[in-house]
Amino acid sequence: MRRVLLDAGPLVLFLIGSLRSDLVGNHGKLSSYNLATFHALCDYLEGFQAHVSLPNVLTEASNHIGAGKQVICEGAHFRLAEYIDKLDEIYCPSREVVSIPEYQSVGLSDAAILICAPAFIQSQTAVVTQDFELYNCLHGVGVECVNIMHWRTPARWKL
Repeated sequence: MRRVLLDAGPLVLFLIGSLRSDLVGNHGKLSSYNLATFHALCDYLEGFQAHVSLPNVLTEASNHIGAGKQVICEGAHFRLAEYIDKLDEIYCPSREVVSIPEYQSVGLSDAAILICAPAFIQSQTAVVTQDFELYNCLHGVGVECVNIMHWRTPARWKL
């Protein structure tokens, strides 16, 4: 069974875009994306039978969604809760995460993803991110990984 993990940025894009696509490209954390990226993400996710995540990623996404009067849009927390209810959650103790050298350069959430790389390879779990450094690290160790910002790069001319 193919699985996928959405890093915090793509997760926020997926959740909020499904509620209010008019905010994609026009609001805070969603301003670096466009509707074409949102639709490409939705299409890409159709190829997976299950979603997985880490508490670190879910916390980061929740923080990006906001709280109280600062929430991006009505229903965002409910949508995140629905998403969480349907996924497999992987826990990696922060004590282990901060012990890897990459922690200092990529932070807690991305380091937690990196420490799970061997398990992702074994379980055929793809990672979707917008982070160049995380993408390079995962790709370098053989994890199937997509950087959604690459989808915004025009196709090269064929010679």
